[in-house]
Amino acid sequence: MGLSGGVQAIVASVVIVCVLIFMWLAVPTEQTLDLKFPNVVILTGMGSDGLDPISYDNVSLPALTSAETGKFNGLYQFDPLFYHKSFDRFIPWEERGKAMVFDCTMGCSAHNTTATEVKLALVHASLDGKRYCWYLLEFRDDDANSPIIYARTKFRKSPTYRVPWLTVTPGGEIKPRDLNDVHLITAWDALRFDTPLKWGMTAAIVGAIVLWCRMKEKDD
Repeated sequence: MGLSGGVQAIVASVVIVCVLIFMWLAVPTEQTLDLKFPNVVILTGMGSDGLDPISYDNVSLPALTSAETGKFNGLYQFDPLFYHKSFDRFIPWEERGKAMVFDCTMGCSAHNTTATEVKLALVHASLDGKRYCWYLLEFRDDDANSPIIYARTKFRKSPTYRVPWLTVTPGGEIKPRDLNDVHLITAWDALRFDTPLKWGMTAAIVGAIVLWCRMKEKDD
């Protein structure tokens, strides 16, 4: 016995919504063949360890507990028009081409919830023009320490989101700590067939499509 028309309509609607969400997550940030990042990156693993933030000019700030850092997890969307008046302290306006900003969009929030204009963002930049790095920054109005740097990744010679994360330090003899549980993931990872789970899910989806097509043929 085949599916009723109403059930088929619901299934088709769910499939369309899932496709649209995937497209929103996975569409590249640039219309070039040299694709670097998708429209949305997802920060995970925050909350497993505390952080020792610093100001943009390397001044140590009060530490955050692991419970306080969990709110940084979430979806960050590429924002080519991102602006905050303290951003120039981190990267001068004339060098904005060195940075890509992913603004906190869903599931995440800034630590400071009382200031009038607070933004949490992931910034991918090459400050020296040779090495690339991700930074987790919080921008605040009327704060001499803004932007505040919570964490960063290790440096890489080419742009990538698959890179280990570290705590930040003001320099000197203080060494950064590895944040082994913190990762950036994207919808592109779903297309990497690098785990048995992904192979199994793909086989299940293909099997479900084949079964549905056969059921449709019997109905006809």
